[in-house]
Amino acid sequence: MWFLVVCLALAVLVKIVIDRKQSEKAPPGPPGLPIIGNILDVKRLVKETKFHCLVWSRLAEIYGPVVRLQFGFADTYIIVSGRNAVIEMLARSEFDGRPDTLEIRLRTAGERRGVLFTDGELWSEHRRLTVKTLKRLGFDKTDMEDMVLDDAIVLVKTIEKWAEKGPISNMYEFVSVTVIASLWQLVTGSKLQLDQADSKLLETIKMLNTNMKESSEVGNMLNRFPFLRYFFPRLTGYARLKSRQDQIWQYFKEMIKEHKEIGIHDEPSNLIDVYLQEMQTRSSNTSSPSYFNEDNLTALIKDLFVAAVETTSSTIGFIIAYISVYQDIQRKLHDELDETLGKDILPEHPRNLGECIRNYDLLFSLPSLRLPYLQATLAEVTRMGNVASTSLPHRALSDTNFLGYHIKKNSILLANFMSVNMDEKHWGDPKTFRPERFINEKGEYVDDPWVMSFGSGRRRCLGEALAKNNLFLIMACMLQKFHFAIAPGHPEPCLMGINGFVIMPPPMTLLVTKRV
Repeated sequence: MWFLVVCLALAVLVKIVIDRKQSEKAPPGPPGLPIIGNILDVKRLVKETKFHCLVWSRLAEIYGPVVRLQFGFADTYIIVSGRNAVIEMLARSEFDGRPDTLEIRLRTAGERRGVLFTDGELWSEHRRLTVKTLKRLGFDKTDMEDMVLDDAIVLVKTIEKWAEKGPISNMYEFVSVTVIASLWQLVTGSKLQLDQADSKLLETIKMLNTNMKESSEVGNMLNRFPFLRYFFPRLTGYARLKSRQDQIWQYFKEMIKEHKEIGIHDEPSNLIDVYLQEMQTRSSNTSSPSYFNEDNLTALIKDLFVAAVETTSSTIGFIIAYISVYQDIQRKLHDELDETLGKDILPEHPRNLGECIRNYDLLFSLPSLRLPYLQATLAEVTRMGNVASTSLPHRALSDTNFLGYHIKKNSILLANFMSVNMDEKHWGDPKTFRPERFINEKGEYVDDPWVMSFGSGRRRCLGEALAKNNLFLIMACMLQKFHFAIAPGHPEPCLMGINGFVIMPPPMTLLVTKRV
């Protein structure tokens, strides 16, 4: 016992000395306290603002575009705000690393695996194989739009059935399963039956959702003081987190096991087959180490599904929340859909719907001609919802200089996307929900690069094409068939959402009525 006390005291002393020897060229930031650093500062500001992303923007107003924070024994955090600084940070290869924390390792069975939270050759080889394979399988082609349309039609039918029973409060569950359906087919080669969703899948989605709510961009107590898990596994949340992560990991492990039992096709038609074939090819080459194994495959699949469920599903949740509150916007969307598609196109005939959409130049290859007000509304909700309010954490791979400041190796950097999405100098009235800002004088939708939703640079989101297809086609189908409103007697949702690693849509009870 005394040995542990002495070791802890020495660690504290070393930490104080290191903190005091920080370079004079280090980025500015609140001074903080010995050992715990800025934990109390951030906790106080989160209590005031309710959201970590608002804390980062407030600190940027005080200290500038580059702010330094320290959290316990964790590495130094650098918060980067403002579009110019964010774009430069994401473009710098020396910031392409990912942190190595207890929480990150827990999510992939004790090691850094997969594509989201790895770097170096492991990351580059997995990203290269994933992008190449998904493109070959039709990830960004018309076939993918047809797949999404098929799933959107099933979603419409499911909502129609549940709406007949009364107000709906579990819309997130319906949407989440639909969002991953097309990805499921690309990854596994099998069709996910949306109207017969597996209970294990639904439970996995709920656990993923819980993990996001209980995490933040700067991690939790486990990352700041990882040794506490040995003394207080329940109090620190370690026991609950590990249990959930282990169950999620096992779910995807079983998916691969069942897939292997079916056997690999001669011409792989899905990502799992391609990966397993790559494993066989590389196993015969013993001259160089291979990063391809079943654990990394499990992590890769988990990463893809996590990204799809938590970002795209949450964005759709925000869209429904906004149009339920702003009924005038919803009326404009209904009018545009009626004028463009008409009311006679039956969702139960997805091919006909797809042909109609193509006839009206609504494919993503012709952005200025597709339903402009719907596109503008999606962009405005993306901007204001700020689901991904920051980038995933980056890690400095070496000592370097950034905007005149010295950044130490292994510092963790966060790009504050909210500071760009809500920049008053660019948007004028950033707190006003106004889709018209994305419509030009000709009535065409105009994209604005200031909307930061998929990141930038080499670590830009690789699921961008699928996410855009899902958002556009699912919402087009839903709005064509339904009117959404807050159920009578239920409170209007807080459109700021719920704070977490990503900002989650607010809970709401909806009255969904079929349009006639």
